[in-house]
Amino acid sequence: MSEPQPAMPDSLAQMKLFMEPRSIAVVGATRQSGPDSFNIVERLGSHGYRGRVYPVNPRADSIAGIKAYPDVASVPEKVDLAVIPVWERSAVPALIEQCIHAGIRAIVVVTQGFADGDAEGRQLQDRISRMAQDAGVRLLGPNSLGVANPYLGLNTSFVPHRMEKIPLGVICQSGLFFSHLRSMPILGKGIDLGNGCDVHFAEALEYYENDPQTRVILLHVEGTNEGRRFAEVAGRVSRKKPIVALKSARSKEGVAAAQSHTGSLSSKDEVVRAALRQCGIAQAENIEELEDLAKAFLRLPLMKGRRVAIVSMSGGAGVMLVDACGEQGLKVAEPSPETRDKLRPLLPPWMHGMHPLDLWPITAHSGLSLSETALIGLRAFMADPNVDGVVLAFGTVFIEEALRIADALPALMETYRKPVSWWTATGADGEREAAIEKRGLAVFHGGERAVRALRKLADYWEFLQAC
Repeated sequence: MSEPQPAMPDSLAQMKLFMEPRSIAVVGATRQSGPDSFNIVERLGSHGYRGRVYPVNPRADSIAGIKAYPDVASVPEKVDLAVIPVWERSAVPALIEQCIHAGIRAIVVVTQGFADGDAEGRQLQDRISRMAQDAGVRLLGPNSLGVANPYLGLNTSFVPHRMEKIPLGVICQSGLFFSHLRSMPILGKGIDLGNGCDVHFAEALEYYENDPQTRVILLHVEGTNEGRRFAEVAGRVSRKKPIVALKSARSKEGVAAAQSHTGSLSSKDEVVRAALRQCGIAQAENIEELEDLAKAFLRLPLMKGRRVAIVSMSGGAGVMLVDACGEQGLKVAEPSPETRDKLRPLLPPWMHGMHPLDLWPITAHSGLSLSETALIGLRAFMADPNVDGVVLAFGTVFIEEALRIADALPALMETYRKPVSWWTATGADGEREAAIEKRGLAVFHGGERAVRALRKLADYWEFLQAC
């Protein structure tokens, strides 16, 4: 009779070793220094990582001012996480063996050339995967930039980027994608699965599901070999926290590229899209929409219906927003009699329509400022039971007026629990838009993008009601 195997820690405890390590060994740390040195030890220091760092390099006494060790066995404690960034793939198995003997239970393999490469690389990936499985060790990668956690100053990537404490969790299969997200104004925790030889989407999703610092989850999916498990976990998690996904490898050529990039097996695009939709996951068509939807879910209330009011400083922009609503399956709201009574005294005698609400003629007739007329309209529509959400088309050329509106909007959204999606002119001043967004608002470059964000908020609300 075989002896009982020791109990494996649950996946959440395992993922915490990656995302919340108290100590890290960088195994094969470079001695080079500077911005182009790919020095992970320096990156950890520059971000203020709170834990202990142990560089491992037999040819170095110290790296980035930190004592170096000739091998993992010489490190004076059993560390939570090892990061292996060596260039030569053939060196990786021996380094993993060192980590296993030292009692390390979580390992990031940065090195490329495994299933993302040739037949020899695929065999090598199978080998390190078996090594980890036999030892009860978890591997992230290979071909992975690892993890980021701004709450701990943790960044195992050699790519420099800024970090901010945003309640967003990212899971991706591409280092460049990971790095691009870190350059956007939407930041948060990050997990780069790389080739996903061990840790995959399910475990990463379960970590964010239980993470109180994460409210919204972003996915970049090339392909997955755990379809049923992924659907089971994603469907459960999306009932608690919104998930936004960008599916790449959608064309035949893209599938081939994904197989050479991460070794991913990509299912037919329509099958994956149907599965994501069934799980209640909002789907982005490109990285710009991914950023849009991240902002929408982080900063706006869900839209509990499909009736949209439009407030615009341009009549033409209002017409375009009407078109966009129709194209996105939303309805232009019919204002209630009470709302009409509030707005009618502001309109010039010749102005018959009040929705979309065109601010210029109202401002000229009433003698009020643009921000005053905009806020009168916004308050009326937000209080209207016939309205579920609002699109505001207001450029930043009149920045003081825009900021007066921005100062008032968070309280309005909190009071009525309705979203206001703000469309500014494409190519507008980034600093001015940032000033608006600092108020906790979501700004979009294009009317269609602003309306699409509202639609996704409505879709997710309907998904939750059907659960």
